[in-house]
Amino acid sequence: MNRTTSEYLAALIEGMMPAPDAVRQRLAFLEFGQEDAALLRQVHDSLQRQAGPVVDAFYRHLRTVPELARMLADEARFARLRHAQADYFSSLTGGAIDDGYVRDRVAVGLVHRHIGLEPQWYIGAYRKYLDAIGGVLREALAGQPELAWQTYEALLKVVCFDLGLALDTYISSGEQELRRLKTYSEQVIDGMPAGVMTVCANGTVRTVNRAWRALLSLDSGSKAGRPYAAYAPLPQLQNCIAAGLINADYQHELVITAGPDDQPLRYLRCKLTRVPLDGERMLLLVLEDVTASLQARAQLRASEARFRSAFGQAAVGLAQLSPDGRWLRANFKLQSLLGYTEAELAGMTLNSVLPPEEHAAETEALQRVLAGESDSHCRELRYCHKAGHLVWVQATYSRMYTEQDGVTLIGVIEDVAQRKRYEQELTQLASQDVLTGLANRALLLDRLTQAVSYARRASRWVAVLFLDLDRFKNINDSLGHDAGDQVLVEVAARLLACVRSGDTVARLGGDEFVVLLADVARGDEVAAVAQKLADALAQPMFVFGHEITPVASFGISLYPKDGGDSQALLKNADAAMYSAKKLGGAQFQFYALDMNLRTLDRLKLEAALRHAVERDEFELHYQPQLDMASGVIDGVEALVRWRRPGHGLVPPAEFIPVAEETGLIIPLGDWVLRAACAQQAAWRDAGLGDLRMAVNLSARQFKQQDLAQSVVQALHDTGCAAGRLELEITESVLMEHPDAATLVMEQLSDMGVKLSIDDFGSGYSSLAYLKRFPIHSLKIDRSFVHDISCDEDDAAIASAIIALAHSMKLNVIAEGVETGQQLAFLRREGCDHVQGYYFSRPLPAAELALLLARPPGQLP
Repeated sequence: MNRTTSEYLAALIEGMMPAPDAVRQRLAFLEFGQEDAALLRQVHDSLQRQAGPVVDAFYRHLRTVPELARMLADEARFARLRHAQADYFSSLTGGAIDDGYVRDRVAVGLVHRHIGLEPQWYIGAYRKYLDAIGGVLREALAGQPELAWQTYEALLKVVCFDLGLALDTYISSGEQELRRLKTYSEQVIDGMPAGVMTVCANGTVRTVNRAWRALLSLDSGSKAGRPYAAYAPLPQLQNCIAAGLINADYQHELVITAGPDDQPLRYLRCKLTRVPLDGERMLLLVLEDVTASLQARAQLRASEARFRSAFGQAAVGLAQLSPDGRWLRANFKLQSLLGYTEAELAGMTLNSVLPPEEHAAETEALQRVLAGESDSHCRELRYCHKAGHLVWVQATYSRMYTEQDGVTLIGVIEDVAQRKRYEQELTQLASQDVLTGLANRALLLDRLTQAVSYARRASRWVAVLFLDLDRFKNINDSLGHDAGDQVLVEVAARLLACVRSGDTVARLGGDEFVVLLADVARGDEVAAVAQKLADALAQPMFVFGHEITPVASFGISLYPKDGGDSQALLKNADAAMYSAKKLGGAQFQFYALDMNLRTLDRLKLEAALRHAVERDEFELHYQPQLDMASGVIDGVEALVRWRRPGHGLVPPAEFIPVAEETGLIIPLGDWVLRAACAQQAAWRDAGLGDLRMAVNLSARQFKQQDLAQSVVQALHDTGCAAGRLELEITESVLMEHPDAATLVMEQLSDMGVKLSIDDFGSGYSSLAYLKRFPIHSLKIDRSFVHDISCDEDDAAIASAIIALAHSMKLNVIAEGVETGQQLAFLRREGCDHVQGYYFSRPLPAAELALLLARPPGQLP
């Protein structure tokens, strides 16, 4: 017996112990006194010597009863009981009925109750026990019959005391167990989530739990024993209870509504059954709240309705198929796609709408889905329409299980015919130029790769002619892009007309075309084709009423001489084309190795230029501008220089065009502007004069939307006055978009910044626009100054510019003055300012500061 069981039994014993007064009362009623105790003590030793045979005889008798023999079959239990019986035999004649003795007797009753020994065997065992001890007494007191009877009578009193105490304990223990079971049952019923009520045949309530009262919103203090109407306030429920009480085999179920007025209605399901209980047939009622389940069913029905509607009206084909491929359901879209009604499909299988060559593959794939080997099967294929033609679909099938149908297939069948058409068109577009219908770059590269492979095997040549239309931008700018497109279409047609059917003409984009001659035996064949192409393009064409004669520059590369793959051949043909353009255009050039070297040098220059600003590799040199009237330096022109590591000073003519093309001129120009303004302020603060600082604006800078803001910021940050900054803008830039240029120049002029037209006379200026520009000076281009003393035309142009400027009240600056004769001519014509090597080359800031520090001198 473990500790927990022992502690539990000890607690029970203490609870069953009779009070000392009750023990004394029992002994007094049995007339057991001190004399009886003394008699038992006298025979104690004699009886103790016979304890073994008496106990053995006692258990032999017990084992004659099968039920008791089964209880004693466990040897461990038998050993404990025999030991306990020996102790009892010893205590029985000890003569002391104290608290320990009573506790042992109570324990015996509880143990017998615990092991299930019924009272009939309990009483019989005591009878056998008394009989065995009586025989021992008679033998021990054979010579004293009167004493033997008195001793036996004392023993009988003790046994009756023990028997009564044990039986009382046995009965009380049983009653306590019944009370515990009843309490447990009542607690279980009261704690059930479902409402429970039992109604006796007379209509009174036997049991009602908390859930019943809560579900019907009854007073929690309601007690059993009242008429059922007190616990069933709903007439519908009362009627069913009344019917159940008069029908012995009654069984019924109903759903009722209940709930407070200010709360949503609840749905309650009640089951009524007549059951036998405590000797009578009572009515058992079980009440459950089925609101959630009924609402869920309603939602499920609504969901199923929505599903049926969505299934039928879906924009894609939906179908349900049996495992053997029979059509179970098909929505309207699928019916429309295949041309069959749902009733017609019901008599068909999936194979009925598949081309025969697709049967095996689709069946195998769908069987894998049904077996769970794959989640789904998706494929683009063609289904057979009822009318006999094939339709492109994308069919996706998945495994689905429902209680109604078991395992089935659910299919989503999309009409992809239009997408297939689009893909075909895109495939065509991917290989053709949209405007001209010629091959595009991708198709050209593919054919060029094939041509090189063939030429390698056959020891033949491949020629790539890269051509670019000269001055095509002028056509777009003057006549518009529609006219330009017409020119490109006509050029494409003329090129196609000049080549063989096996050759390829491609448009790479813009006005760039490539002609691929796939099988060439000699180089002179290529030259002949190039001349033929050039002659064809040189013929006039009429576009929107205008006669146009396009000309092109051709670059030619040959396989294997000029490259071993398509990329190399195209690159070298492109380089040759640029060489032809530099030679004036309207001609063709074969590739030479030095073209690529020049291209590589340019790429290196561009890469180095990108890092030059951030690495602070630029510096400014300043060329003095002299006032012809005073002979003093009153201005300078800032000229940027690049001190490239390892290369020394790079001339502006080498890097400025590259900066313009790549857009690097924007950050470079911003640096020049800020550095020049800062230097002007530094000289001023050093007392070297408040010089006018002239800074050139590139075409890209002038087109910046935030140019005015950049100038304002530079002046503010450096402290240079706006009136001491002169921005030089080339004539060609202004005349490209004169209206827009006027707006920008007005913004700058309003700020106080001086504006000058650089290289005036080298381009074309409209006098109508010239007078509208808010300019302050004109700068005579050095090309006119160079021969001004010996070329009458240049002298006339220079004189005209000076006269024009003065008539418009503009200042005139002549640049490139290198001789005394040039200076004398300009003085006679009244030129205002001059600059050039005759006075000073452009100088670093430190050297120019030394020049400015000298006393003012006169012009030569």
